[in-house]
Amino acid sequence: MDRRDYENSLVKQSKVCQQTVEAVMNNIDYQALGEVMPIKEIFDAQKIIITGMGDSWLAGVAMKPVFEAVAKVETDAMRAIEFSRHLSSKQLGFSPNTPMVIGISVSGNPARVAECLQRADHYGANTILITDQPNSPSAQVARHVLHVGLPEGTPYGPGANSYIGSLVALTLMALRIGRVKNTISQNQYEDMKKAIMDYTVEVCAKMESFADQAFELAQTWKDLKAYDFIGDYADYATAFFGSAKVLEAFGGYTTYDDSEDWCHINFFLKHPETIGRVVIANSDTPSFNRLKETMAAIEKLESPCMVVTDADKSEFPASFNVFTFPKPRYFWLAPIMQHWAFDLVADYICELNGITQFRRDMPAFDTEIGKKRLRGGTEIVIV
Repeated sequence: MDRRDYENSLVKQSKVCQQTVEAVMNNIDYQALGEVMPIKEIFDAQKIIITGMGDSWLAGVAMKPVFEAVAKVETDAMRAIEFSRHLSSKQLGFSPNTPMVIGISVSGNPARVAECLQRADHYGANTILITDQPNSPSAQVARHVLHVGLPEGTPYGPGANSYIGSLVALTLMALRIGRVKNTISQNQYEDMKKAIMDYTVEVCAKMESFADQAFELAQTWKDLKAYDFIGDYADYATAFFGSAKVLEAFGGYTTYDDSEDWCHINFFLKHPETIGRVVIANSDTPSFNRLKETMAAIEKLESPCMVVTDADKSEFPASFNVFTFPKPRYFWLAPIMQHWAFDLVADYICELNGITQFRRDMPAFDTEIGKKRLRGGTEIVIV
């Protein structure tokens, strides 16, 4: 079998990943960041809240560590519905321009993101939208808009490069805060920016090898009954993102958890030999030993297992399929690239099984309710 006969949009996105990162970094330059994040508003922000839905929320989870490590500002990543309808208003506007609320929506169309931004503004918080559509409905209600600048003509669904655009944008924002507040030096700032591109280039140089490995794995995993993802802290976002690609690419059954709760809960899933486990386990994570204990349990259960890591494969059971990524200069860069490991597997399973992405074969998808479930048609309420 020739894997080139089974390439869909995710594989196609992987081939232009480097160009995507270059385009985003060129678009979000020093001037753009200065306009979106004025110095006074950076110093005003006593807290940062990143919000969005789906991949956009996960981008906040993935990049929370860079804000904590570099910007040195308390940062939360919140689901949009939690922020817009359930967060106490006392947490908004308790000081000028605080919190700094960063909404993420590549399309800018979902009503819930607009609702988050309007609610934040109503109570006196600062608002920034990360989007690729600067004239979208959400952009109209944000104080500042950061245009990602994704290259035109590239397939972006299921979202992989669009997700990367959000991740890179957040990273650049955190670096600007760190430089303005002098928590990093100018040399560190320049090196961190360069490290984004260096890591991208290093991973993309291995993409063909990853594709070969993913295609071989997909042939043995395509008939599994379910897919179970495990990751901690920022790697939880990578795990959750992989789980999302199962649903978006081929509509499979999937679940996700962190290493500790997996040992308490998902361990008990029946027929473990029919469940593909995907573990994100990087060598520098403080929970690396717990992840290894989790994988020892997976081995005992005789579940097929895929590991995404920057560690040597000798760290893991010999029967596991290990995708070893280059180790980035800064630990918080790993989520920008490591999701590609399962993105490729998901693409090949989709094609090997002849399934339509996003389940467009379902009549419900084409109903008005189906079309509106993500974009609009839902009432905006400021509580």
